[in-house]
Amino acid sequence: MRFTFILILATLIWSGTLSPQFLIWAAPFAAFLGMPGALMFIGASSLTWVYFKYWDDLIRLAPLATSVLISRNLLLVILLVYESLTLVKSIFGSKKSIKEVSIK
Repeated sequence: MRFTFILILATLIWSGTLSPQFLIWAAPFAAFLGMPGALMFIGASSLTWVYFKYWDDLIRLAPLATSVLISRNLLLVILLVYESLTLVKSIFGSKKSIKEVSIK
């Protein structure tokens, strides 16, 4: 589940357009994340809702609306990095290194 979420999130982040309805694709998988990941996803989704409220200001590049959009995008990138590191840790963290096995 986590790998699928990471793939969807990476696709959304690096797509030409990050339309808010695309976050719905990742929502079912976000339910299987840990608490920090789920909270970051909820936060990014909430910021998406907020910046639509200020759409006209965003078109005019008003500082508040632009900062909300940048915060949402930054939060999604942080979420991608966090979940990727969590996945790598869960795959490789449980295996003992050769040194640990040979010393014991």
